[in-house]
Parts: sequence; structure tokens; C-alpha cells
Amino acid sequence: MKLNIFSLVLSYAILPSLYYRDFSNKIIKKVPSNGNKSIALTFDDGPDPQYTPKLLDILKINNLKCTFFVLAENAQKYPDIIKRIKNEGHCIGLHSLKHGNPIFSLPYQTKKSFVTALNIMDNLGVNIKFFRPPWGIFNPLTYHYAKSNNLKIILWSMHARDWSKWATEDYIKQKIINDIKPGDIILLHDGSRGMNNFPENTIKALKTILPILKKRGFQFIVANDLFEF
Repeated sequence: MKLNIFSLVLSYAILPSLYYRDFSNKIIKKVPSNGNKSIALTFDDGPDPQYTPKLLDILKINNLKCTFFVLAENAQKYPDIIKRIKNEGHCIGLHSLKHGNPIFSLPYQTKKSFVTALNIMDNLGVNIKFFRPPWGIFNPLTYHYAKSNNLKIILWSMHARDWSKWATEDYIKQKIINDIKPGDIILLHDGSRGMNNFPENTIKALKTILPILKKRGFQFIVANDLFEF
């Protein structure tokens, strides 16, 4: 019995995630090298009425654009924030309908999540082209339904674990400032999913991080730009 359960988990989640995260060339994990210092700043789990507007304010002050991978249920709750994200020139991708673990999503549920989420975003006037699965976890049908909906999957090459209760403002600053490299796709969060107030540390850290990276000559691109190289 235990062996059967392990085999099921192995085939349904561990192997697909391992393949797509570490071996597949169909998944975007870096900004293509084009001779400059391009990086992509991305945020998951929003929009959040407490944190996303603060983040948008900082991005506006620094004249930078980023990509938001949103939860469709949150987008439906806060359409004004989605409208502001669009109006200020940022890119919007899909994170999922809600932040469920694909391991526990049966095939019909995986399909329904994509259909429902994309319908919500379409009703909000957002043409979704990009997808990032929660936690970067795949089940056997994640890629299939992303591809059948013409979505490009984008993961990341660095993150500061800003969701962790141990990730202080200073840790986030030092991690990104010291470790950033041209071509990195940076994963951060603008939604807490009710866990704690960790996006607050992210937002505070970005007030220092962004001017420093700009001064170093890094060029910030959005998901749409990844297909112009």
C-alpha cells in the first residue's frame, strides 16, 4: 500500500516537476543573453489590496516595469488593482485560479482551474500569455493545459525566500544585491495568502534594492520582452 502511494506521488508530481524545472528547454528560467545586463522582476500571489499598491508606488518612483503572476480569484476581487497594473505598463501573467498545490489537483480539476482562471482574466480585459504554477510544481497535465491555452511557462533563476518568516528586510536586500546576475528572473511576492505580512519586508527592501540595481546598469524587462530577443 505504501509503495503504491509513493509510486503515485512520484509519477504524478515529483517526476513532472523534476523534468520541467530542471531538464525541459520548454520552460523559461532565465532571460536570454543579449549582451546587456537584462533582468526580470516578477511577483506572485497578488493582487493584494494591502501590498500591491505600495509595490506599484515604488515601481513608479523608479520608473520600472515588472511582471505580476496573479491569482485569478484575487484579480476578480480587486479589479481596480488589475486595472492599475495594466495602466502603468506592467505585464500580467497567471499564477493559477487560487494557490493550490498541483500535487492535489486531479486531472479534471487542473483543467477546470485553467478554464475558470482564464475566463476571469478575460472578463477583466487581460489577455494572458504567461503562466507560473504555484511553487513551480507540475503535475502531468500542467504543461499540457498551459500549452493548449497558448501560455508560455516562466519560472525563475533566483529568489530571496521572502515568504519565509526568517527573511528579514536586510536578508532580502543582501541576497538580491549580492547575488544578482545578468539574465536572472527574480521571484518575489506581493501577496501573503493570509500567512503573515512578509510582503512588507519585500517592499521595504525594494526601496533600497531598485536604485542600486539601476545604478549598476541593470535593465529591467517584462515577460513580453523575453520573446523579442
